[in-house]
Amino acid sequence: MAWGMRIQGIRAVWIGVCFAFVSTSGAQEFIGTRVESLEQSLQPELMGVESVALSDNWNAHVERVPNLGLSDEVKWIRIILDSRTENGMLIEIQNAGIDELTGYMICDEKVVASFERGGIATSQSESSLGTYPTFPIPLTECDEMTALFRLKSGKPMLLPIRIAGPREIIGDSHQRDVLFAAYFGVILVMLLYNLFLFFSVGDRSYLEYSLFILMVGGTQLVLNGYASHLQIQALPWLNLRITHFFGVFSGLTTIVFVQNFLRLSRYVPWLHKLLNFYFVIYLVAFVLAIFGQLVWSYNVINFCAAAILFCIPGSIITMRKGYAPAKYFLLAFTIFIIAVLVFVLKDTGVIPYNAWTFFALPLGSAIELVLLSLALASRINQLKKESAVAREEQLRISQLNERMVREQNNVLEERVKNRTVDLEEMNSTMRTTLEELQSAQQQLVQSEKLASIGQLTAGIAHELNNPINFVSSSAQSLRRDFEDLNEVVNAVKALEPGMDDIGSKVNALQAKLAQLDVDFTQREIEELLNGIEDGTMRTSEIVKGLRIFSRMDGDNFIQAQVNELIESTLIVLRSNLKDLATVQCHLAEDLPMVMCQPGRLNQVFMNIITNAAQSMEGPDREVDDNEVIITTALSESIGQSWIEVRVKDSGVGMSEGVKSQIFDPFFTTKPVGEGTGLGLSIVMGILRDHNAEVEVDSEEGTGSEFIIRFPL
Repeated sequence: MAWGMRIQGIRAVWIGVCFAFVSTSGAQEFIGTRVESLEQSLQPELMGVESVALSDNWNAHVERVPNLGLSDEVKWIRIILDSRTENGMLIEIQNAGIDELTGYMICDEKVVASFERGGIATSQSESSLGTYPTFPIPLTECDEMTALFRLKSGKPMLLPIRIAGPREIIGDSHQRDVLFAAYFGVILVMLLYNLFLFFSVGDRSYLEYSLFILMVGGTQLVLNGYASHLQIQALPWLNLRITHFFGVFSGLTTIVFVQNFLRLSRYVPWLHKLLNFYFVIYLVAFVLAIFGQLVWSYNVINFCAAAILFCIPGSIITMRKGYAPAKYFLLAFTIFIIAVLVFVLKDTGVIPYNAWTFFALPLGSAIELVLLSLALASRINQLKKESAVAREEQLRISQLNERMVREQNNVLEERVKNRTVDLEEMNSTMRTTLEELQSAQQQLVQSEKLASIGQLTAGIAHELNNPINFVSSSAQSLRRDFEDLNEVVNAVKALEPGMDDIGSKVNALQAKLAQLDVDFTQREIEELLNGIEDGTMRTSEIVKGLRIFSRMDGDNFIQAQVNELIESTLIVLRSNLKDLATVQCHLAEDLPMVMCQPGRLNQVFMNIITNAAQSMEGPDREVDDNEVIITTALSESIGQSWIEVRVKDSGVGMSEGVKSQIFDPFFTTKPVGEGTGLGLSIVMGILRDHNAEVEVDSEEGTGSEFIIRFPL
């Protein structure tokens, strides 16, 4: 509140200074009715200065303050002076925005002095009498004296010209300096105060407002000729554009400040988008100024300045939606818009040029800045109120969330309890199902083993039956032969040396020997004994192979010979394979022993060889065309060695899809009821236990080859 009172005090002092200045400056007499301008159709640049002054194409003005309009063309004006009463006085043109200004003093059709903007060209380049350009009237006796001025500017060319003495001009200049010093003080105080608030509060609005203050205040100071204090005369390019640049940046900062202060994106979205459009147009004006299109740039800036008119309905809408700081904003911008309208109407000649209309803009901007500072202070209170409401709402929501969390926890606990019971029931059901699956799997595996055992038993029985039947039939024939020989032996044993009929008995015995064909019987006995010996050896070989095949070593790994395991497997499978295929073995000699479970490896070889033989079954295939080739070899590579077993058939082969699934449990290509699909799955499990690798090479129509590698 105390700071607000200070602001109001500053505003009161400022208004008092303005009224004091206006009261003293209102008596200024402008000599616009004595000013003449040259027609546009002439080309004075091609004429001499004296010829221009003597031209008959000058047009007189009737306004106190002539308005030459906005144009980038060179303008010429002429003033007929009174050499008797105006010698030694000063011509002051109260327009600090003229870019190029050259004055010529002509006495009796001769140029006696020439001046650049603000003073005599040969002696000084800027006036020391104030911010406005002044030109001294020479103390020269002549019958007719004329002041001729060449002007060019990229801004509206108003010409408030007066002729006065040096003391009066200096006094008025000092009054203007006091006025703008007070104005600059207000700007500086507002700027420092809002920067302090920005660094204290951290609200970006204060930074935006500080930039707005800097640009608005700077624009007013530049428009009134105080840019010279910035020493930019040494930079002609910047000096021509400084007013346009400040106009552009003043508009840009105004748009940003208004958008954020009034929260247009939230309360008035259409106005927020419209101001974004004007923001882009301001940038176009900036580009035009950079490239020297100063007249176009000034016109675009004036067009964009109309955007402030939309701030009035925007602030009204925002205020109606409960945003209290908008009322200060509405008052501030209403005053500023009135000041801008007065300034523009003065430039266009609609209203007269005087101290009131000229200083309306700086006065209005000063009042606007003070009111906007009050609006920002109100915004702090608004933010505090909103923060308190937000905290209350947050507390209410927090309590509501806490209650909801408690209720949800109770519901979740009940759901978890029910879900736990359901999961326990499901786990119990899954355990029962798993046990049933494991039991079924074991039964299937056992069935596979029993099927294999049944198949082997039938084959082994057939293999053993052949030699046993041969031995049995040979034994019967041998018995008959021995019975015949026993008759001869008994007859010989009955002969005695002293018998009376020994001769007849010998003759009868010889007849009996001739009848029995003892020589043939002896040869037959020899053949029968050899056959019995062969049958016995064959039976012994089968029993030996069966003993090797069915070795029960449990889970113990022992040293075994791979060739012996393959041979014993072939002995057991001989009867099963004879109607399916012929088997060729190419077993390498002197293979090293491997650590293995012989009984389980026999099962591997039996399954692979049986599958190879069965893959060649078909009604249109002969047994001689079906060939299973078994090869063993010792391989070495890069310091590693292994025993390689290959089982190759000439069957139908497999597609890629079938080949990728042959080791999956229960996968089979046999008709339903002819296979469980566990054979090769069991083979893969056994080989993994032996750290062995298996590779399948197969193409449809060319057969398959299983390659097994046992590491050493």
